[in-house]
Amino acid sequence: MQFSVYLFDFDGTLCDTRESLVPVFRAGFDKIGYHATPEQCERWMHLNLLQSLVDSGIAEEDYQTVVDGIIDALDMPESIALIKAFQETEGVLRQLVQAGKRIGIVSNNTSTHIRLVLKSLGIDLPFDCIVGSDMFSNGKPHPEPILTALSILGIEADSSVCYVGDSLQDPECGENAGISGVLVDRENVHPDYQGIRVFDLGGLL
Repeated sequence: MQFSVYLFDFDGTLCDTRESLVPVFRAGFDKIGYHATPEQCERWMHLNLLQSLVDSGIAEEDYQTVVDGIIDALDMPESIALIKAFQETEGVLRQLVQAGKRIGIVSNNTSTHIRLVLKSLGIDLPFDCIVGSDMFSNGKPHPEPILTALSILGIEADSSVCYVGDSLQDPECGENAGISGVLVDRENVHPDYQGIRVFDLGGLL
């Protein structure tokens, strides 16, 4: 399994954000008096923000209030302090760079937040692009996030480029954009998945 360009999802793929995102989601929904359960928050972590809002069943006129609350909570120092890189993340990324591969991040999170987290974790790597939700209109699994990254990189979509992510919508997003998809299934949740599946980032090497 060799690719020339590796694009990565962020939450749940490069970094373990589970502990930080539950209070972040709750902070946003608390703005309208909606008390999100931990189970709901766990599900929303694997959806784009619009999907999460629809899934919650709240009124459309409340969407912006919740979104603003979530974005504010995301970048609070106490939230960022709860985020940890997976044990193998930095080592795998460094090996890919040393092997001459191009690396990037494509996430439904904001690019500002991603950069804040990378700085907090001391991960200083030559990412060729960091694409966040502030840079596109349609979230995953729509191909726009990947197509935005390809445009920044100045390359065409083909099978030598892969998108690596921890939810089924990640490889779907990659395939929708015309590149290869790789599922990181750390807890063996999708044993019947028919595409490329690894159990941690080390499986990419």
